[in-house]
Amino acid sequence: MPDQNNIHPDAPSEDEGSDRITLTDENGQKQEFEFLDFIDYSDKQYAVLAPLEGEADDDQVLIFEVENADQENNTLIPVADEGLANAIFELFRNRNADRFEFES
Repeated sequence: MPDQNNIHPDAPSEDEGSDRITLTDENGQKQEFEFLDFIDYSDKQYAVLAPLEGEADDDQVLIFEVENADQENNTLIPVADEGLANAIFELFRNRNADRFEFES
Protein backbone atom coordinates (compact mmCIF):
# COMPACT_ATOMS: atom_id res chain seq x y z
CA MET A 1 0.00 0.00 0.00
CA PRO A 2 1.31 3.47 -0.75
CA ASP A 3 2.70 5.34 2.27
CA GLN A 4 0.72 8.48 1.58
CA ASN A 5 -2.28 9.33 3.74
CA ASN A 6 -4.67 10.44 1.04
CA ILE A 7 -5.32 8.41 -2.08
CA HIS A 8 -7.68 9.66 -4.76
CA PRO A 9 -9.71 7.27 -6.92
CA ASP A 10 -9.45 7.77 -10.66
CA ALA A 11 -12.49 7.34 -12.85
CA PRO A 12 -12.58 3.78 -14.21
CA SER A 13 -11.80 3.47 -17.88
CA GLU A 14 -14.44 2.05 -20.20
CA ASP A 15 -12.55 -1.22 -20.69
CA GLU A 16 -12.25 -1.90 -16.97
CA GLY A 17 -14.88 -3.77 -15.02
CA SER A 18 -16.91 -1.83 -12.51
CA ASP A 19 -15.15 -3.70 -9.69
CA ARG A 20 -11.68 -2.35 -10.58
CA ILE A 21 -10.38 0.94 -9.28
CA THR A 22 -7.11 2.77 -9.81
CA LEU A 23 -5.90 4.89 -6.93
CA THR A 24 -3.45 7.72 -7.38
CA ASP A 25 -1.53 9.16 -4.44
CA GLU A 26 -0.41 12.78 -4.16
CA ASN A 27 2.91 11.84 -5.82
CA GLY A 28 1.14 10.55 -8.93
CA GLN A 29 1.85 6.87 -8.20
CA LYS A 30 -0.98 4.63 -9.40
CA GLN A 31 -2.04 1.28 -8.01
CA GLU A 32 -4.92 -0.93 -9.15
CA PHE A 33 -7.34 -2.60 -6.78
CA GLU A 34 -10.44 -4.72 -6.92
CA PHE A 35 -13.34 -3.07 -5.13
CA LEU A 36 -14.91 -5.60 -2.77
CA ASP A 37 -17.49 -3.71 -0.68
CA PHE A 38 -18.53 -0.56 1.12
CA ILE A 39 -19.02 -0.92 4.87
CA ASP A 40 -20.86 1.62 7.01
CA TYR A 41 -19.48 1.82 10.54
CA SER A 42 -19.90 4.51 13.22
CA ASP A 43 -21.52 6.99 10.82
CA LYS A 44 -18.63 6.70 8.36
CA GLN A 45 -18.20 4.76 5.13
CA TYR A 46 -15.26 2.48 4.41
CA ALA A 47 -14.12 0.83 1.20
CA VAL A 48 -12.67 -2.67 1.27
CA LEU A 49 -10.21 -3.18 -1.59
CA ALA A 50 -7.90 -5.98 -2.67
CA PRO A 51 -4.69 -5.22 -4.57
CA LEU A 52 -4.77 -6.73 -8.03
CA GLU A 53 -2.46 -9.59 -8.92
CA GLY A 54 1.19 -8.83 -8.42
CA GLU A 55 0.51 -5.88 -6.13
CA ALA A 56 0.46 -7.74 -2.76
CA ASP A 57 -0.50 -10.99 -1.07
CA ASP A 58 -3.47 -12.74 -2.69
CA ASP A 59 -5.39 -12.87 0.59
CA GLN A 60 -4.78 -9.27 1.64
CA VAL A 61 -7.50 -6.64 1.78
CA LEU A 62 -7.02 -2.97 2.51
CA ILE A 63 -9.55 -0.78 4.26
CA PHE A 64 -9.94 2.91 3.47
CA GLU A 65 -12.17 5.53 5.02
CA VAL A 66 -14.19 7.25 2.31
CA GLU A 67 -14.06 10.99 2.82
CA ASN A 68 -16.70 13.10 1.04
CA ALA A 69 -18.62 9.92 0.16
CA ASP A 70 -21.67 11.90 -0.92
CA GLN A 71 -19.71 13.93 -3.48
CA GLU A 72 -18.41 13.03 -6.93
CA ASN A 73 -14.76 13.52 -5.95
CA ASN A 74 -13.93 11.68 -2.77
CA THR A 75 -10.74 10.77 -0.98
CA LEU A 76 -9.80 7.36 0.37
CA ILE A 77 -7.73 7.43 3.55
CA PRO A 78 -6.01 4.22 4.68
CA VAL A 79 -7.27 3.07 8.08
CA ALA A 80 -4.24 3.05 10.37
CA ASP A 81 -6.00 2.03 13.60
CA GLU A 82 -5.68 -1.77 13.79
CA GLY A 83 -8.69 -2.13 16.10
CA LEU A 84 -10.89 -0.13 13.75
CA ALA A 85 -9.61 -2.04 10.71
CA ASN A 86 -10.34 -5.35 12.46
CA ALA A 87 -13.88 -4.27 13.37
CA ILE A 88 -14.60 -3.22 9.79
CA PHE A 89 -13.05 -6.41 8.43
CA GLU A 90 -15.29 -8.53 10.70
CA LEU A 91 -18.36 -6.73 9.32
CA PHE A 92 -17.07 -7.30 5.79
CA ARG A 93 -16.38 -10.96 6.55
CA ASN A 94 -19.84 -11.58 8.03
CA ARG A 95 -21.56 -9.78 5.19
CA ASN A 96 -19.57 -11.59 2.47
CA ALA A 97 -19.26 -15.10 3.88
CA ASP A 98 -21.08 -16.48 0.84
CA ARG A 99 -18.86 -14.61 -1.68
CA PHE A 100 -15.38 -15.29 -0.32
CA GLU A 101 -13.54 -18.05 1.48
CA PHE A 102 -12.10 -16.76 4.75
CA GLU A 103 -9.50 -18.36 7.00
CA SER A 104 -10.69 -19.14 10.51
